[in-house]
Amino acid sequence: MPDSTDNSARSFHELLRVLEEAVRAGAHSVGLEYKGRDLMVFHNFGNTGLGASRIPQELQQDVIAELVNRAGLSRKSRGKMQVRLLGKDYEAVVEEYDSFGESAFTITLKERKKQAGG
Repeated sequence: MPDSTDNSARSFHELLRVLEEAVRAGAHSVGLEYKGRDLMVFHNFGNTGLGASRIPQELQQDVIAELVNRAGLSRKSRGKMQVRLLGKDYEAVVEEYDSFGESAFTITLKERKKQAGG
């Protein structure tokens, strides 16, 4: 039986996979939203969202819990987390909102530039 540390690692790995796919596709943000029983991943380009993939059902709850924990969303609807994707550092701004009675998320990725000097 996997322990909670293993679940956390697997769910964070899945979250990184989703975010790296978005960076490769050139998306400016990622949407996570339930469609039926599936947690769908959308790549957002301006005002257009394209369905990209889905989170495996056995990881859905853990991925959401990991996102809420890392972005500090337990008591607020907006938070930030630092992630390293494809060898670059990003700040991920995470917003939680209600979509037909279920939590949905928008993750906006901003590449962090190295400080000059230092």
